[in-house]
Amino acid sequence: MRECIAVMEQAFGDLQRGLLSHPLRTVWVPPVVNGATVWMPAYRSAPKPMFGTKLLFVLNDNPSRGLDSHQGQVILADGETGQIRALLDASAVTGIRTAAVSALATRLLAREDASILAIVGTGIQARKHLESIPLVRTFSRALIAGRTRDHAQRFVDEVAAGAACPVAAAESVEDAVRAADVVVTVTDSPTPVMSREWLRPGTHVNAVGASRPWALEIDPKIYADAVVFCDRRESLCAEAGDYLRAVADRLIAGPEQIGELGELIVGRRNGRASTDQITMFRSLGLAIEDLAAAEHIVSKTQ
Repeated sequence: MRECIAVMEQAFGDLQRGLLSHPLRTVWVPPVVNGATVWMPAYRSAPKPMFGTKLLFVLNDNPSRGLDSHQGQVILADGETGQIRALLDASAVTGIRTAAVSALATRLLAREDASILAIVGTGIQARKHLESIPLVRTFSRALIAGRTRDHAQRFVDEVAAGAACPVAAAESVEDAVRAADVVVTVTDSPTPVMSREWLRPGTHVNAVGASRPWALEIDPKIYADAVVFCDRRESLCAEAGDYLRAVADRLIAGPEQIGELGELIVGRRNGRASTDQITMFRSLGLAIEDLAAAEHIVSKTQ
């Protein structure tokens, strides 16, 4: 995870420098399937040309089977000849790289003295974010909120022994968010799990889940009051339902108010300016993340 945070920082910088490129992902929902197929291609032009393609199968019934809902393959191919170079497990790559990007955003945007972490969600990404976020800030405790307190307690019982800080189940999402300096939402909820009014001054939010144009995992009012960054504005405008609602409700003017994480990394945009500001990273997930992570894994085997 620590290595992947550094790899993601390089990747988002390379995206701004024009060395990495990708189109919007393509999503297809087959008939009678409780889920979707997602196609995510990317290309690196330098220093070594490389194609990357993730074929992702999001199957909503998988958690009841004890499986990650995100399955599939990440394919690396030579950027000049197209010959295959590697085939990787998309579930493992996605789990690590998504949480690593949130940790990168937290390192860049959260207050240095942030001490309480709240994670809303109890799935694979909740586990990965409990691993990644404490790598960039020192927390005195982490609060977990789920659909019910019992869900949260079961999660805590499973992860507490290996966590980097004390972990406890919150009585409710509201209790967890109101107490936190850093909040992570990793749910599949189509309606907001978090209200703007619950956020204290100076809080940093990583909004990671429910990346569909009809889903609102977070309160759109947060966009009006926060310094907001995303991974890519094109993806934000096409896939983030909470952002689209914020624009429709005239809470913000449009994408020009939202920065890209890469712009922050290369110095084209400023981040937090005061300890009282609320900051937010809206994660959608990009194919360049899968390409960069896969390249790093392959380089370690050579």
